[in-house]
Amino acid sequence: MANGNSFFAFLAGIATGAVLLHLARTEKGEEIVDDLKEKGTEAFENGRAAVLNGLDKLEDALSSDKNAD
Repeated sequence: MANGNSFFAFLAGIATGAVLLHLARTEKGEEIVDDLKEKGTEAFENGRAAVLNGLDKLEDALSSDKNAD
């Protein structure tokens, strides 16, 4: 039974890949890919900034603990 489910999942993956490939080759698909790249870059930069901000706060907290001793 698991082999049958794996096979259908594999076929679904192939079908999804084929649809995405076809979409990427159209003009509208190029716009969607460009939009996704832009949003992905923006999300990455926002996440990076949040992590750096958190690290700064952690560093400040640790340095204030050392100064309190």
